[in-house]
Amino acid sequence: MRFGIFVWIVLVVAAAASAWFAMQPSRRGPAWFWTAVCAILLVAFAASFVMLGGTADKTFLSLALYFLNWGMAAGGAAICAGVIVGLSAALAFKR
Repeated sequence: MRFGIFVWIVLVVAAAASAWFAMQPSRRGPAWFWTAVCAILLVAFAASFVMLGGTADKTFLSLALYFLNWGMAAGGAAICAGVIVGLSAALAFKR
């Protein structure tokens, strides 16, 4: 479990650093766009836990949310959180 937490933290830091260095001050629009995309993915990840918790039916939506949950739990949420942090810091401090 500790190794999994360590990997998750490394993914957050790597995504934040990558987003910081990749953001160009002259291109603020794409930075806002990708911040919004990552925020929407995190909200969908959180909402899918609520939706999957109350049902056990095998519909296409439940299968899609199942794969979203495991993909985001494995690393997608860490990458999204890192991108949000890195781009937000770059938007605030890079001129």
